[in-house]
Amino acid sequence: MASEQEHHYPGGGHYSGRNRIPNIKEFVAGLDRDKKERDAKIDSELKGNKKNKGITEHVNDPEAYKGRGRVVTDPVTGNQVTIDDVNTDFMKAVEEPHLSVPNANLGKDTTVKTESTQSGEEYRKAQDITAPPDPVATGATSDVPIHGEKTNILFHPTPSVSYEPMYGIIEQRATVLCAGVFFAIIFVGKFFGGRLLGLIPLAICVASGVFLWMKDLVRQGRDIEWSSEQKRGETAVANLIPESVEWMNTLLGIVWGLINPDMFAAVADTLEDVMQASVPGIIENVKVADINQGNNPLRILSLRALPDSHMKELKDEMHKENEKVKDPQELAADEEGGDYYNLEASFAYHAKPTAESVSAKAQNMGMQLVFYLGIKGLFGIPLPIWVELVGLVGTVRLRLQMSPEPPFLKAVTITLMGVPKVEAGCTPMIERGVNILNLPVISNFVNWAIKAACSMYVAPKSLTLDLGKMLSGDDIQKDTNALGILFIRIHKAVGLSKQDRRGSEGGGSDPYITVSFSKFGKPMYCTRVIQDDLNPVFEESCALPVTADLIKVDEQLSMELWDSDRSSADDVVGKVELSLQKLIQHPGKMYQQVSKLRGVKAESSMPGELHWEVGYFGKTQFRAALRTDGKDLSLPKEIRDNKELQDDKGAIQNDEEDAVVHTPPDPLWPSGILSVVVHQIVNLELANVKGSEGGKRKGGREYEPARDAGEIKEESSKKLPSAYCTILLNDELVYKTRTKVVSSKPIFNAGTERFVRDWRSAIVTVTVRDSRNRQHDPIIGVVPLKISDLMQTSSQVTRWYPLDGGIGFGRIRISLLFRSVELKLPPTQLGWDVGTFEFTSDKITSTFTGTGKSKAKLRLRTGGSSATVKREQCTVDGETLEWNVSGITNNPRPRLPVRYRYRSPVFFEFHLSGKRHVEHFAAVWLQELVDGEDKDFDIPVWRCDNAMRLSQNFITPSNVRSVPDIKIEEVGRLRFRGRFKAGTDRDHLRFVSDNDSRETIETWEACFAEGVRQEEVSTAVPPAVQKLHEQSLTRARDVLATASEEDRRKWLTRDGTDWTGAFGKDPAELMVSREGREETEYESDEDEDEDGHSGVNGESSSAAPKLENGEDDLGVNDATTASPRASEDGTGAGAGRPSTSGSALTRDTAMTNGTTDSGRSRSSRNPIKQYRDYKERSRDLHRQHRGLMQWRPLRNAQFAKDEAKYAIRRVTQMGSLSGRQPDVETEV
Repeated sequence: MASEQEHHYPGGGHYSGRNRIPNIKEFVAGLDRDKKERDAKIDSELKGNKKNKGITEHVNDPEAYKGRGRVVTDPVTGNQVTIDDVNTDFMKAVEEPHLSVPNANLGKDTTVKTESTQSGEEYRKAQDITAPPDPVATGATSDVPIHGEKTNILFHPTPSVSYEPMYGIIEQRATVLCAGVFFAIIFVGKFFGGRLLGLIPLAICVASGVFLWMKDLVRQGRDIEWSSEQKRGETAVANLIPESVEWMNTLLGIVWGLINPDMFAAVADTLEDVMQASVPGIIENVKVADINQGNNPLRILSLRALPDSHMKELKDEMHKENEKVKDPQELAADEEGGDYYNLEASFAYHAKPTAESVSAKAQNMGMQLVFYLGIKGLFGIPLPIWVELVGLVGTVRLRLQMSPEPPFLKAVTITLMGVPKVEAGCTPMIERGVNILNLPVISNFVNWAIKAACSMYVAPKSLTLDLGKMLSGDDIQKDTNALGILFIRIHKAVGLSKQDRRGSEGGGSDPYITVSFSKFGKPMYCTRVIQDDLNPVFEESCALPVTADLIKVDEQLSMELWDSDRSSADDVVGKVELSLQKLIQHPGKMYQQVSKLRGVKAESSMPGELHWEVGYFGKTQFRAALRTDGKDLSLPKEIRDNKELQDDKGAIQNDEEDAVVHTPPDPLWPSGILSVVVHQIVNLELANVKGSEGGKRKGGREYEPARDAGEIKEESSKKLPSAYCTILLNDELVYKTRTKVVSSKPIFNAGTERFVRDWRSAIVTVTVRDSRNRQHDPIIGVVPLKISDLMQTSSQVTRWYPLDGGIGFGRIRISLLFRSVELKLPPTQLGWDVGTFEFTSDKITSTFTGTGKSKAKLRLRTGGSSATVKREQCTVDGETLEWNVSGITNNPRPRLPVRYRYRSPVFFEFHLSGKRHVEHFAAVWLQELVDGEDKDFDIPVWRCDNAMRLSQNFITPSNVRSVPDIKIEEVGRLRFRGRFKAGTDRDHLRFVSDNDSRETIETWEACFAEGVRQEEVSTAVPPAVQKLHEQSLTRARDVLATASEEDRRKWLTRDGTDWTGAFGKDPAELMVSREGREETEYESDEDEDEDGHSGVNGESSSAAPKLENGEDDLGVNDATTASPRASEDGTGAGAGRPSTSGSALTRDTAMTNGTTDSGRSRSSRNPIKQYRDYKERSRDLHRQHRGLMQWRPLRNAQFAKDEAKYAIRRVTQMGSLSGRQPDVETEV
């Protein structure tokens, strides 16, 4: 993609699904296609020249460079430049610079002679065409190597000797020697009766040893040669040779040893990510355990300043763009310090000659790697390796933005002019290791990983670092990458082409729709599959974030219709595309479309039409009326003003960022974009689940501590996990980070941006897991974050959170950022996609009784779950049927867990006595319900000849007559009361069909067991935000300002409903016009003071709470005091943590069981009671590796059992129809 080729990397950007970690495979595929041909041409030219001992015929640069490089836009100067990756020839040019000398001066034949007999004009012309710069006369000049002058801008020759010919002879003779040794061992061994099975491996080992010894010898020689050159440069400094960059190398040598190695942590983290994303099959994991800059610094080869005059056009374009997004004063301030200084530097590095020991090699730049050889998910054997940087050559350009304020630098843009040449040597971590540089598996992998990491910043790509933010330590993102969102409603498709030979009337295709970007290609959303229907009614909606990169490359929104096949690849039925650049010019409005389908090929068409809507909605502006002081309201009033306790806001650069950190989300705009970034974890370790070790009975010493305590003491302890994080949004898995192997302080800097329907009810859950082999990845800890609780004074929160609810400890740093968009969804569209449909009435009544008026059975099903209301629960009362669903009898109250609520109905099937086939149905589509709101249903009972078509299409009483090819007749009514409860609960255990769903339900269980999540999800605006919102509305409208308190309560609702356009009318008239609403729905709570937030910033008017005996309240919770959550959740302190075990338990009995766990059951000696007690608590115990699961063999057995179950389920579902669902987002 063009956007990837010219991507601009801001400083501190995090990894995500759009900004992925580079890997070696993609890097190699992205190299120039003709690079191999160019390299072969150059190599053939070098091989053809074997005379004059290194003196080569001069070739004019314009001709030689033509076709070699690639033309790109230099991000530093803005010019079109030709660059090429640093290769062997470029390194040779650095190590062996040449000087163009006329052939006449070398005693060689020349096409142009300069003689004393020539006239002055002839002599001048001959000198001109034989002297640089190019072009020069062909055959008149030769390039003579100048050894030893690699570090000077102006050459001052000093005597030097090249050992390259000797190295070449050694390599040739050593190769012949290795071949001779190989065959000699085989022939001699065979002569004395040896077997080839043993002789050939022996010959390979001995020959390889000789060859590696030779390569090591040559390398030592090159190290000594480079070291002598470094000494020569130092001598040049001592002798005050002018025009040299040795002064900078001397300064760099002094500063190099003073640099804190922690500054290279980001480099180590990037390399680890690249290698982790690129590991071959034989490597299970890889870790950069340590990075060391050594005491041998980089060397600067040359420096030159680049002009900035040609940047005027680029500056004008930047000025126009900045005018759109920046305040005029801020723009003027930026441009005052907008002068730039452009610089190009060539650099090189070469390892010093050292002894063979690993400790001696640490003098050079290197890093310690740990390769875990094995098979992913099964086993991994650690292989520690020391990687020594042997050589590095490259060219970098810097663009420095100057500022009138110290340190006079505002930003720096860095770009590499081609991929640097890298050589790294790999040595096993033993005292005297054999250099395995020439073994392809490890050395090539490390070298290519370094190149892939460097390729992220090769022109035209660049890296911009904001030095002001870096000096202040700011890595907090204060705006989303998305500019807004595309909201799409897919209604239906009409008249599709028949794709299958078989099919019912109006059928013959199994359509579904994918929503994607045409150039990106990957599906971003996929509808359900509607089987055997040429006129499917979907009625689904989705929202896609729109970024600047998509607009720059002129992406097209692509709606593709597919036909799902069981045994072959899915077929494209048709597609529709839409230009994003044109759509964003008309924001804030939905456009209804009836689009004729076109084919895959350009200017082709397909039968059918797509009825859909699309609109672009940008981010809203912050309301000044909601501005707060930004302080954390969760802190007690007495310590709320302490600077040390305030959230880290980072460096605030402009008014927009200031509004982000001081303004909470707006209740008028509940939908928006949520950014979640996981930065890092510190003090991460696993808990000791096997019990104490102190005391004589345990084999320890008397008076010793029972367990280790305190901070972790070593980086490579067995207690350290290989951690990765998962992010759940509203109980849906949306993101999974890479694994950081065996570390107590893993750095992730990864995250995602997602559309949130309603921030007032949204919950983000970050789970940290330990990646394990042959067992399920256990939870180290969970962090549930409810947006409305965190963002009471700010729209951006960055904090450290403790990890709880798992088998480990640690603290994790997470950033949350919410930006509302100008989209107003109806209340039914503001809910969760995961939840449960439950009946709140005790009876289900039907006016349809069937022909025999006998008892009937009801079968209910929805997206992934089903339930049955038995005939014994049914009673016949005249012309009606009633089913008892109160749950008082042995039959529990039916509850239907739902995974995809906005594409699923609750479908009723009437099973009548004496009939084998079901012909009568009823349906309730869950997208028409408001979360948590009870509703009386009175729905039609239909008689239908095609149950599958009725259950899969969005058919309601309002559109039933417009649906073709289906015979429907209303035969009665079905009445009951029910609601949709948002969020996960115990009944969702039946959804566990793979590891992702198992981990999702485990996360909820951990949160529920710790008491930080309940089975109910509430939608509420924080009291402080609600009060600011009410005050802003009363100030803005005179009608409310003069209204009575009673009328004001009717108008100002807690859910933030916007009454724009309604003010100025009689409130009583409007209240009567809204049917089905009671006045109490609009009354606000009168106990705001009891919440402790009576002021603008939620300050409490009451004094600090006191105990009855007059002592200060220290917040002690024991058996005699109630926990702070007791008053909120209705559970006392003695209730303990609720258990998630035992799916048969009701929500009411679960809490009461908690109070008796520590009293009777756990202390009982009755083995039956002990077994029952263990079964009730088994899921909590097993999740924390306690009980039976503290033993590894049992965890391995459980893992094998589950994997076999999932595999069998996948096999049984191989023939089922499915769409092209997008994968879980990750940065790898």
